[in-house]
This record gives sequence, C-alpha cells and structure tokens, in this order.
Amino acid sequence: MCSAETQAAALAALLSAALGGAETRIEATCDRIRIEADLPGELAAAAHAALLGALAAGARFGHERVGGGAETVWVEIDVEIDKDGPRQPDSPRTPRTPRAPRSK
Repeated sequence: MCSAETQAAALAALLSAALGGAETRIEATCDRIRIEADLPGELAAAAHAALLGALAAGARFGHERVGGGAETVWVEIDVEIDKDGPRQPDSPRTPRTPRAPRSK
C-alpha cells in the first residue's frame, strides 16, 4: 500500500494532467489530505472524463464556485489513524488481519 502522501501526489498529478497542467494545491490535516485545482472556463469531453476519473480515485470530492465566478474542484483522501494517533508521513502501513467468515 502507498502512503497517504504518495497517494496525494499521484492524485495531484492526475488532476493537473486532466486540467491541462493546472496548478494544484495540497492541504493536509491529521485525518485527511485535500487536493484542489481551479477549473478552466471550458473542458473538452476527454478532459471532463479524465477529471471525473481523477476525482473518483479519492475518498470524497466536490466542486465549489468561489468569488468572481471562479470554480474549484477538490478531492480528499483519508490519512489512516492508529490507536496511537495519526501515522507519521511515509510510515509503513500495518497489514490487516483477515476476518473469519461469518457463520449463518
């Protein structure tokens, strides 16, 4: 599994590529990382499809209209939190133990 920071960098690259090289902004908190980009005035069908694919790769996504009519899209991924608190950047993930199937 990739670290949240690696996933965020990959999503930022996908979002930028989908928007023709648009600059992305990354904001991190203890439990999530958000990647934002401003939308151009027009999007071709292929760019629109690529944008939707990039947004769907996250845990949550959205679209906002900001002052002056500018539009921004954002995508978030979750940062895994251990019982001891959030993982430090680039720390390895602990493999999960598979659950036994439920009996009926």
